[in-house]
Amino acid sequence: MFLKRIELQGFKSFADKSVITFDSDVIGIVGPNGCGKSNINDAIRWVLGEQSVKSLRGSSMSDVIFSGSQQRKAVNMAEVTLVFDNSKHFLNIDYEEVEVTRRLHRISGEGEYFINQTPCRLKDILNLVMDTGLGKDSLSIISQGNISSFAEAKPEDRRALFEEAAGVAKYKKRKNDSLNKLNRTQENLLRLEDIILELERQVNPLKRQAKKAELYLEKKAQLETIEVSVICDEIENLQNKIEILKKKSFDLDSQKAMHETTIQVQDLKNMELKKEISQLDQEVNRLQGDLMKVMNEMNMLEARKAELDEKRKYAMEYASNLDKAKELKKMLEEADYEYKDRQKRYMDMQSDLELTRKQVSELENQVSFCNQEALQARNYLNKLNNRKEVLENLMRQPFNHQQGVKAIMDAQRSLHGVLGVMSQIIIPHESYELAITNALGGAMYHIVTEDETAARHAITFLKKNHSGRATFLPISVLRPRSLNHDSRTLAEHSAGFLGTANEFVDNDPIFDTVRDSLLGNVIVCDNLINANELAKTLKFQYKIITVEGDIVHRGGSMTGGHIRDNSSPLTIRRELETVKESLEQHTLKVQELDARQTALQSKRESQANQLVQLQIALAQLQPIVDAKRAKLDRLKIDYEQIAPKDMELDAVSMEDDIVIKLSDMYSRRDDITKAINEKRDRRVKAGAEVDRQEMQIRELRRDLNILQNEEREVDIDKAKAEAKLDNALERLSGNYEMTFEYAQTLKQEMEDMEQARADVSRLRSEIAALGNVNLDAPQEYAEVSERFEFLQSQKADLEAARAKILDAIDEMDQSMVIQFKEMFDKINAELNDVFRALFGGGKARLFMVDPQDVLNTGIDIDVQPPGKSVRNIRLFSGGEKSLIAICVLFSILKARTIPLCIFDEVEAALDQANVERFAKYIAQFRGESQFIVVTHRPGTMAQCDSLYGVTMQQNGVSQLLRVKLQDAIEMIDRPKEAA
Repeated sequence: MFLKRIELQGFKSFADKSVITFDSDVIGIVGPNGCGKSNINDAIRWVLGEQSVKSLRGSSMSDVIFSGSQQRKAVNMAEVTLVFDNSKHFLNIDYEEVEVTRRLHRISGEGEYFINQTPCRLKDILNLVMDTGLGKDSLSIISQGNISSFAEAKPEDRRALFEEAAGVAKYKKRKNDSLNKLNRTQENLLRLEDIILELERQVNPLKRQAKKAELYLEKKAQLETIEVSVICDEIENLQNKIEILKKKSFDLDSQKAMHETTIQVQDLKNMELKKEISQLDQEVNRLQGDLMKVMNEMNMLEARKAELDEKRKYAMEYASNLDKAKELKKMLEEADYEYKDRQKRYMDMQSDLELTRKQVSELENQVSFCNQEALQARNYLNKLNNRKEVLENLMRQPFNHQQGVKAIMDAQRSLHGVLGVMSQIIIPHESYELAITNALGGAMYHIVTEDETAARHAITFLKKNHSGRATFLPISVLRPRSLNHDSRTLAEHSAGFLGTANEFVDNDPIFDTVRDSLLGNVIVCDNLINANELAKTLKFQYKIITVEGDIVHRGGSMTGGHIRDNSSPLTIRRELETVKESLEQHTLKVQELDARQTALQSKRESQANQLVQLQIALAQLQPIVDAKRAKLDRLKIDYEQIAPKDMELDAVSMEDDIVIKLSDMYSRRDDITKAINEKRDRRVKAGAEVDRQEMQIRELRRDLNILQNEEREVDIDKAKAEAKLDNALERLSGNYEMTFEYAQTLKQEMEDMEQARADVSRLRSEIAALGNVNLDAPQEYAEVSERFEFLQSQKADLEAARAKILDAIDEMDQSMVIQFKEMFDKINAELNDVFRALFGGGKARLFMVDPQDVLNTGIDIDVQPPGKSVRNIRLFSGGEKSLIAICVLFSILKARTIPLCIFDEVEAALDQANVERFAKYIAQFRGESQFIVVTHRPGTMAQCDSLYGVTMQQNGVSQLLRVKLQDAIEMIDRPKEAA
């Protein structure tokens, strides 16, 4: 038995799993109309690869799945398995038993195929049954419709049946595959020829462009080698020049500052001196008025004194001794008064002189102390200026110790998408600089970019220039971080919590994401104790920083202490602001000290002048005192000589004496004159000092103007040099993507730099003369050339393959002609006998419509039943057409063994006699072929070895009942024997 069993589950009306076992050569499938017996035939054809839904009596492939009934639900899968006995190797596979399974799922519509439970393709199943007589175009699996269609088919359509019988289907399939391959090869050849023609049009222009590009690249490489060296030399010269100019500018600035300070101090001194001169002029004018009054009064008193002296002189000549003694007594009193008055004035002047000496000494000490204080203030001011310059340099070049960061920021203008460094884009709040610095750590020097592309480009730039490493923060991929709600709530209710680090910085809104990604989940506390407690509360899940910069890391580790130099770009900015504020304060302090110093020096000079005047006045007063003493002594002698010893004179009243008044006037005159002389001397010296200082200021201003002009020229030269330097660096970065440091490593020594510059100009002109250059041309030419040569070889291969295919087709044609003709003759030889047996006489033969074209000719049938002269098969009745088709099938079975034949009511159109002949003829093939006959004709049933009855006890669900005829006969015979 070739087909051993069929297993059905969910296929059409077979909802439950049903197994049909075949253990005889002729098996009948019987049952009433609509019971589902033809579904067994459909199941076999479906497993063997039938794809036509119409042939399976459905509208879609899912119709083969049991769709349910009133009592049963629909199933979601149909599965049929055919088990074959392959001991005679009808199937081209090395297994004694072969299981072929097909499965279809309702929901997904997915179909599955298996051979021996191994997944396979539909093509594998078709190849398995090819040329076995089980193909879909053979008459081995036929129904009533196939019978009638065979009889009425055109001769060309009948050919497939005989090709299947002749076993040339595989050759034809191979030939068709070869023809398809040949067509594809021809199409490929045509396409190749078109492509090759197009490539031929491209190769020559590309070759010229490639040579042009190679020349361009060669000159570009020469230009790069020379120009990089020239630019490096230019940069080095410019850097040296800028350093010299900076030094000169610094010296000029120092000189200018010194001149400005000197001018400012001297202007201040001059203002004070001019003010003092104005006051001195006013005081001198006032004193001169006072002196004039005193002199007028002195003149009046002297006139009176002169009159009195004349009277006394007359009295001394003519008066008695007593009267003379009286006059001498009076003169003696006056001389004594004058002497004592002058002596007192001398003593007072000495006291004033000593006091003035002390004042001058004290003022000198004050001036010395003020000078020392001013010197210290200037020294501190210089230190502040130096620190300011250092901080400004650090602000201008904050990344000198970060080589990679410095290289990127120096080339920022030529690198698209580089936005800045973290230390530049955030500004900490006052007093939080140290906390933010430690919160960022190394991230302070991370570079912010627009996206990943900009970061990759910058990294490529660093690699190319060997300029170190840097870390980049692409805004497009960063995500903000923050404390979760519970942690935030706990932190806000903890001692010392100030906020998160991102709350203590200012920045441009475009950098909010960067700021929050680095600082959004960093907590700021007031001190380390509270930070420890908060870390425990939050289970050490967050980094906590204190205002002093101490850190409690995630996990509990701590960092803290004092750093000797904790300068960073963030703290430098704040320190620079503090230094500038201190500079303003100390500049004012120095100015105040200079003004105080000037005032003290002026006062000291005034006191010194007063001391000199006192010394002069004292020297002038000394002889007057001596003269008055001598006069007093002389008058005493004269009086003693004249006055009697026992003479007593009344005391002389001096209250209204002219001498007293004159002495007072003289004293006032001397004081006023002294004051006038002092002030005039001071006025002269102050005026001379003003003139001297104004001349010096004019000279200083002239020198300052020269310095300013020179500094302006230096600044202009420096600006030009810096612009040229920036341009040179930009050329290096923009044209060659090089840093200056990397370019220096490539620099070549040039003997003649001017010639090198000329070579640069020449090469640029030659490159410009090349015009538009396709730099991709060499690669395109190589690719096109390689592709052209490859396609040429492909064309040769395709032409060789076409020749081989044509040879193979010719060979297959010869084999098919021979094999088809041999099988055709065998079938034709058997047909007449079969026809006579089934029709009870007559004759029949097959003939080729075009015998000259064996490969394509149609096959027609020439039949003549007994007693009829009709030769056209289309004119026969339906029963005769069916019988003729059955004759052809049996002729094929006799000419070639077919392991399995499935008939689905093929004898329905036959009468009872023909049915019996048909059924009996089937019996001749027992042992050679296996027949599965779906029928409801008794004559056919009688010739079956066993019957399967198909019933529908439940509506819509088929069930099987098996009856073995031999057993049935024995059961019938037993009662007879018993009787």
